[in-house]
Amino acid sequence: MALNIEEEIDLRIAAMEAEPYASTPAAEVRREILLVSEIIHTTGMEAAPQLRGLSQIELLGLATPSSTVTRGIIRFRPEGELRAPYYKEEDHTIRLWLDLRHLDHVLWQLNHRKRWLWVGTWPDGYTYADLHSRP
Repeated sequence: MALNIEEEIDLRIAAMEAEPYASTPAAEVRREILLVSEIIHTTGMEAAPQLRGLSQIELLGLATPSSTVTRGIIRFRPEGELRAPYYKEEDHTIRLWLDLRHLDHVLWQLNHRKRWLWVGTWPDGYTYADLHSRP
């Protein structure tokens, strides 16, 4: 059975737990959906503003017909350093910060055959993003 990612995201939007976002028609939510084909793992160190290790995964792929995204960056940080996800139009990139405790789960997901990253932006500026996969 073929998977229609656009319809899958419509269902995810309809299943949002928080109001008023759960009641917003999917057509009013701007979304960018990346079908992942290439994965780059990065581990590094940052000196400013304080010394800390960095772990991130860069995802490359194709945009769905309603999207223009070509890249995603998932950064893993301690809970106190998380930020809201967003889509940067200038470089066609979804940026998502996840708790460092989710790194093992994401690595497991990236071994699946089908993977997609998406971000939605509601009319009032609320954003939501996540990584999906299917074996």
